[in-house]
Amino acid sequence: MQNTYWHRYYTGITGVFHEDYIPLDIFRSIISFRLNQKRQWPSLLDKNLTYKLFKEFKQPTRIVQNINGFYYVNEKIVDIKIAAEACNDKNKQYIIKPTLESGKGKMVEVFTVVNNITTIKNLNIFELFDLYHKDFIIQELVEQSNSLKILNPSSLNTLRIISYLNNDGVHILSSAVRIGEPGNRTDNFSGGGMFCGINDLGNLKSIGHTKSGEIKEKTLAGTLLKGCEIPNYDKVLKMVCDMHIKIPYFKIVSWDIGIDKSDMPMLI
Repeated sequence: MQNTYWHRYYTGITGVFHEDYIPLDIFRSIISFRLNQKRQWPSLLDKNLTYKLFKEFKQPTRIVQNINGFYYVNEKIVDIKIAAEACNDKNKQYIIKPTLESGKGKMVEVFTVVNNITTIKNLNIFELFDLYHKDFIIQELVEQSNSLKILNPSSLNTLRIISYLNNDGVHILSSAVRIGEPGNRTDNFSGGGMFCGINDLGNLKSIGHTKSGEIKEKTLAGTLLKGCEIPNYDKVLKMVCDMHIKIPYFKIVSWDIGIDKSDMPMLI
């Protein structure tokens, strides 16, 4: 291998060199294509369809779904007025996000509604729908576990778990927690957050990393990483394994898992 830029980057972040580091460009252009059936990939990326694919598993409560321009409430097609009424509870916090091309926290917004006026630029519900056009979802904001909230209270801090499926079953390749920056709603790594590895027992490792390569012993909110534990980590791993066998078209999958206020895992 002539291109060693990724090895230098990984070594610079971790302080440890491994020959078996996988460069991201090779993973995306070669490995992922060989292990996964790409023609099936769009269905897995659509956050609206995860409620169908993984209906047995806990997910955030959906309020309104827009699928290819059709509004759904409780899995029934409704007109736009009924969709607007469904998310007009002033006592709830909602999150809206695109269901296609929703990576890096793009257009993910938390809001409340009073008399059809949202806290997103004071748009009314119909204007908010117009802004997202189609293929989006509105969910109740997840109230996360205190064990995750302490890492950064403003963001939903999630686990990124990568699993691999072969004839021997599902294998966990890596597990890390993504932690947002104070004041940010998302835990997005490229948006100023950080990540920290998780060991086999569900405990955070003693150091975390930012995108710029900074090594952190504490979260950006000031919480010491060492000693933090992921609740019900065994159930997290079982959930990932049980979900992966339902989609054998994909041998390697990255999962985003949240931990709710009852310390139970949910697919995000």
